[in-house]
Amino acid sequence: FNEMRAANELVDMVLVFGELRLACHKVVLASSSDYFRRMFSCGLRESQSDEVGMKEIDAETGRLLVQYLYTGKIDITEENAHHLISASNMLLLSDLKAASEKFLCKHIQPSNCVSILNLSHFYELGELMKVSRQFIKNKWAEISN
Repeated sequence: FNEMRAANELVDMVLVFGELRLACHKVVLASSSDYFRRMFSCGLRESQSDEVGMKEIDAETGRLLVQYLYTGKIDITEENAHHLISASNMLLLSDLKAASEKFLCKHIQPSNCVSILNLSHFYELGELMKVSRQFIKNKWAEISN
């Protein structure tokens, strides 16, 4: 399907992430995400449209998400992990959300520990909350300077 998407074969809709427009197959999106399954099967306006705006997701994150939905593979980095958690929460992608949480658990530093703790509270990421609290407790002298 990903090769067909790249060749623009049998695509039946376009996801719009800001200026980025990505042709996709509704069936692939719906089979990969409960968010899209519900969108396309519950009679929402988007089920009849050939274009869906994803205003909450930036272009780079959108590109990564479509790649993930088609291939199951994604490169999580310190630069995109926060965006991927937000987007995976919205799109009901629990596996991607868990993988992003696991990634952040391994990449907590004094410079990002407070923002990661806040993120863990906002998205109810239990393991990340536990790890970031422990990190702050252990590194308090370094962090508070």
